[in-house]
Amino acid sequence: MKRWLTGVFAFSLVATACGTDGETTEAASEDGPQSFEDIEYTSPIMDFLGVDTDFQSDDAEAEFAAQATEAEEVIAQCMREEGFEYTPVDQTQFTSFGFDNEDLPWGSRAWTEKYGFGITTQRFSQSEVGPDLIGYDDSAFEEESGEFVDPNQDYLDSLSPNEQDAYYEALYGDEPDLGPDATEEEWNEAYENYQPTGCQAKAWEGEDGVFGNSPEAKFYEEFGDELDDLYERLEADPRVAEHLTKVSDCLAEDGLEYSGDMEDLYQEYESKLSGIGPDYSQDPFEAAGLDPSTMSEEEIDEFFETQYSVELTEEDKIALGELQTEEIELAVAVWDCDGSNLQMEVLFSEIRVEYEEEFLANNADRLSGFEAPAEG
Repeated sequence: MKRWLTGVFAFSLVATACGTDGETTEAASEDGPQSFEDIEYTSPIMDFLGVDTDFQSDDAEAEFAAQATEAEEVIAQCMREEGFEYTPVDQTQFTSFGFDNEDLPWGSRAWTEKYGFGITTQRFSQSEVGPDLIGYDDSAFEEESGEFVDPNQDYLDSLSPNEQDAYYEALYGDEPDLGPDATEEEWNEAYENYQPTGCQAKAWEGEDGVFGNSPEAKFYEEFGDELDDLYERLEADPRVAEHLTKVSDCLAEDGLEYSGDMEDLYQEYESKLSGIGPDYSQDPFEAAGLDPSTMSEEEIDEFFETQYSVELTEEDKIALGELQTEEIELAVAVWDCDGSNLQMEVLFSEIRVEYEEEFLANNADRLSGFEAPAEG
């Protein structure tokens, strides 16, 4: 699934794109959306496909819940074909979208003042970093622990360790296996070319899956190359480069360097975070001298709760605190120079709408014969 289709699905979960008119950066920072929650997604292509883009509505949430139920039925059938029992899981408790648990509107200046870009401040949980640093809120997980009961747990417990491994492989498929010495570049390349397998992937992205049979997927199947080209041209649009230059020049006045490449920024801070906290690249069971195949589900849960997720050391907290201060200072400055993720999304969306309208006009003949699959 390539960038256009992936972008559509990603937005459907977080509702993070919008369209504006007029002076983009001025509208974003003064009169336009003040957080991602304020943004209204606009897509001529989605309108053409008849797809409802009001992703935050009650109807949209109900639709996602229905899709999750449909996917669970496909998973159950697939698992039976693989020789396992599987009872569909009620996913409705996990189909609440938006940011109800956020204390501040996501992407707003106030959010930025607290969380920065959301890199070092969202790397560890609040219980791990303690009260003086910023972490993601894990209280909801603690409050809800024990409420969810997997209807397949008794069946899983009846299986031998080898049978459990086969069960999980059938359900989730194989992950790239590059070994402990693989570089970050090798892992990125492996996942870039990774094709999900297993019943769960089949239920969502397979030919007859929830997304695989959607109007968006069928549209991409026919027009994928053109849509990929559309996004490449969008990212290379001179208006984007011009705006990023203005942002960079603005920050330079305060002695700050910023390229506008968020991927580079994340990699930079990930590198700085290396060595702080547990080594997540190492198998935690191996590090503790344990063999999870010989452990019960309760023992594994206890291991993660009491031995793996621990509060950071004082040395780690000092190092993390310095990084969080640095990140927040840069993020607020970027926001004030109209270069935040929110403000850039406004610009990208304005240009994207233009490109989508142009695409529909230039492909009117081919589109006249396109039929999206009937829903239901």
